[in-house]
Amino acid sequence: MASPISCLSILVIPLLVTSLFYQISNAVDEAFLERICHKSFDYELCLSTLRSDGRTSTADPNGLVLISISINMDLVQTTINRTIPDILKTLTDPLDKTLLTNCQTDFIYVRGNLTQGYVASASKHYQKGITLIYDALLKSAECDSEYSTHPPKKSPISDVTFKVGRLIDITFVIVDEIVSK
Repeated sequence: MASPISCLSILVIPLLVTSLFYQISNAVDEAFLERICHKSFDYELCLSTLRSDGRTSTADPNGLVLISISINMDLVQTTINRTIPDILKTLTDPLDKTLLTNCQTDFIYVRGNLTQGYVASASKHYQKGITLIYDALLKSAECDSEYSTHPPKKSPISDVTFKVGRLIDITFVIVDEIVSK
């Protein structure tokens, strides 16, 4: 007579193998990455960013949306917690301090919208997610805009605001690829 464990293994092992192949078959392939990165504003940034994240190789397109948002969330968080405070320590001009502190406030808003966009996208409410992420894009641009009203001052984090915008574009392209199917 067969033991209950061997009967269970006869049922469970095929299910595990099937689920493994299902997950691998739905993972994005190199052709998908190439296609979306060619549609983005910055092909090289798109490929290098997505390829460097270990989650990409096993992600399906929906997971890739979340990865792209989470990469941007990490950049924004680092900017809020490290980059801006480190720069603030070096500033002596009160206007410079005010402008950069305003940027920090903007980035806190950006982080909130990216987080909400992530949650909406995780639930596959892509239109809501895109709206929230678009608001984050506009808010991140306010940092550089405020500096532009005080020439010759230039935002010391303009490279970050630029990259945030490029990463948001990647998210938009991936979502567009999903919803246009």
